[in-house]
Amino acid sequence: MEKLLLISLIILMTATSSVSSIKCHQCGGAEKIPGFAKSALNKLNISIDSLFGDCKKTSGSDMCSNGTFCLKRAKVYQIGYSGVNLKWTTYTKGCATLREDNNQIPTNQCYELGQVSNSTSGYTAKRVDCYCQKDFCNSAMSQGPMISAAMVLLVKIFV
Repeated sequence: MEKLLLISLIILMTATSSVSSIKCHQCGGAEKIPGFAKSALNKLNISIDSLFGDCKKTSGSDMCSNGTFCLKRAKVYQIGYSGVNLKWTTYTKGCATLREDNNQIPTNQCYELGQVSNSTSGYTAKRVDCYCQKDFCNSAMSQGPMISAAMVLLVKIFV
């Protein structure tokens, strides 16, 4: 009886204990866009995403903790203008519980969510959403696969 009471108490404490939430960066940024690229975008009436927050801070309004996953959404833009091809990336970071595109629970991976193109201006935009489950894991894209590929290449060269 005493053992059953102890097990019940442990289960009750586990079920009612608060779970600490994940902490994520909450900000937006972009690669540096050259001045001539900005003027080309203005002439084509294309606006870039707004930039906000400080993506290096880990407190205050530059972080969130209201999700079960951290999210990094990258938009890759490409445009051909006056014989020059321009490519740049903007990103937003924050918290998520469900995938925005299908309301499903995400896993620790990236999802390519299609491409928008405009044939008259030569403008394309591709969106990639990456989800992860460690505090501030949305600070940078995962480099694990690239490191693994480099190691395999080195082994093949030297072995």
